[in-house]
Amino acid sequence: MRRVALALMVVAVAVLPGQGCFFALCLPHAGAAAQYEELPRRGHLGVRLAPLSDEVRARQQLERGSGVLIEAVIPGTTAADDGIKQGDVLLAVNGKTVGGIADVMTVIAAMTVGQKFEVGLARDGQRIVLPMTLKERPRDRGDNFDVLYHHVVSGAARIRTIVTRPHAPGRHPVIFLIKGVGPGTVDEPLSGPEPYSRILNAFARSGYVTVRVDKPGIGDSEGGPFADLDFQGELDAYRQAMTAVRKYTFVDVDKVFIFGHSMGGVFAPIIASEIPIRGIAVYGTVSRTWTEYFLENWRRQAVLAGDDPARIDSMLRDLAAAIHHLLIEQKSLDEILRVRPDLRSTLAKLAPAGRINGRSIRFWSQLATQNLPAHWVKGHAYVMAIWGRNDFIATEADHPFIAEIVNTARPGRGTYVGLDASDHGFRKTASIEDSFKRWNTPGGEFNPLIITTLTEWMEKVRIGQ
Repeated sequence: MRRVALALMVVAVAVLPGQGCFFALCLPHAGAAAQYEELPRRGHLGVRLAPLSDEVRARQQLERGSGVLIEAVIPGTTAADDGIKQGDVLLAVNGKTVGGIADVMTVIAAMTVGQKFEVGLARDGQRIVLPMTLKERPRDRGDNFDVLYHHVVSGAARIRTIVTRPHAPGRHPVIFLIKGVGPGTVDEPLSGPEPYSRILNAFARSGYVTVRVDKPGIGDSEGGPFADLDFQGELDAYRQAMTAVRKYTFVDVDKVFIFGHSMGGVFAPIIASEIPIRGIAVYGTVSRTWTEYFLENWRRQAVLAGDDPARIDSMLRDLAAAIHHLLIEQKSLDEILRVRPDLRSTLAKLAPAGRINGRSIRFWSQLATQNLPAHWVKGHAYVMAIWGRNDFIATEADHPFIAEIVNTARPGRGTYVGLDASDHGFRKTASIEDSFKRWNTPGGEFNPLIITTLTEWMEKVRIGQ
């Protein structure tokens, strides 16, 4: 069966309290000291990475499970200056074999600015090795806004926040981004081509304060490693960042909006149930139980891949059992296999190397305990739930369901929008089948309808219409 792509657990495309120690750097009173120490910039390779398609893997003669694609090279960075090219396949970094995007993030995060290292690449069917010297990640600048590199403390870790402040005086509305589940950093120039950058740049240029948060263990943020980060620890990073945002003198605290993409749409209502928020917009997310999501998503993608209906049915029966034992009963893989050895192949697909889509099983088991409708009914926020009509990763039904929950609790404050010709990653595609076929291919045309939809709704809510 074709590998199941879970961009709620992939992309894209975005858990509790900061009590005790969630991170490896846990020292007595470390959080208090870290609050006043500037968080340094880390080294930056300067590439945008993507999983390898079967076509690229065959062309480069690579085994499955090795290498990631260099989808783009950012000018003025380590990669650009030291010879990495778009279309290269990254095989090794500093002597460590690369099996996925998270491997690259982990190795680079452990290095220091100025450190010399080598990368192994596949290029035009050849294997090459390039020497590198790690440079600091460049700082962003805007035409009519400043970019502030601040941090908050969650547990014992300093978490990078990136805030844009309009040049115009006064207090301004806020859009607070919570991204998808993957390990990618939000520390990208807003003038760049990435979908999050395009969206936030439009708001920053129009006078909004924009807020991004790098997850623990990602980018400049301390904590992690990311692969071990749990749901509650990630949630607290967003909680602390939102609390800090409301203290800025240039922020209008009555006009703060969250935009939650994918897994970010799961974190968003939890934050809004604790902290007053004017509005929440979510895109391609989940509002029902995670057992339902896994089953629906695996079925949908198996059908798109052309699998046999009888085999799909059998697969889903085993998947339901595996999810229940692993996430609901919270049994270890070994415990499950002792009583259900027949689930070995299903567990291997669901949680290879003891991870579900690169995240810890603890992350998913904590998430599985969340009653998401119970969070949506709390607070007073206006809500818009958006589903791209070509999104094969999120289920459409979850989005009108969110609007229905909100309207029952707060009549007239919930809206559902279906976005034409848009996939889970905000790309223009012709159909769900087209999106599925092209998911792991680089590039793709950005669909600006997401910006128009967000802008019109937020402006309407902001002025109280």
